Amino acid sequence: MKNTVLILLGSFFLFSCDSNRVFEENLKINNENWSINDIKTFKVNVTDTNSLMNVLVNIRHNSSYSFSNLWLFVSTTNPSGITQIDTLECVLAEPDGKWLGDGGITDLWSLSTYLNTQRFNKKGEYVFEVEQAMRYGDKAKLLNLEGVSDIGLRIEIAN
Repeated sequence: MKNTVLILLGSFFLFSCDSNRVFEENLKINNENWSINDIKTFKVNVTDTNSLMNVLVNIRHNSSYSFSNLWLFVSTTNPSGITQIDTLECVLAEPDGKWLGDGGITDLWSLSTYLNTQRFNKKGEYVFEVEQAMRYGDKAKLLNLEGVSDIGLRIEIAN
């Protein structure tokens, strides 16, 4: 009973300290091997049309990931059905190969990459789709990415 109370109190403090967070969800990649056909979808119910919001993409990977960056296509569809597509480069390692982000103790690194700052102009459901866009070689061979364990989306109030 005492341990349960301590866990609940710890969780409360952990989540209450992040008062700027409006939305955050992270989705697992099957077998830590991200297929080119595996598009991750996030549905966000927007009620605040006044505040500026930062949109970030969360990435978790292990040391078997073969590249120092990750290219993504991120599409955003607003409640009116209008879609905007962005290309995002997520830098995962320094030039010397040292991984960026938090972690490494359990061979997992986590980091968030800034996509944009925006004011959502309509209330309602926004759909974000994140697709890996890595290509290799002269003929732009599509890759399945080994070592990516999670992809997420975070929306927070901009300061």
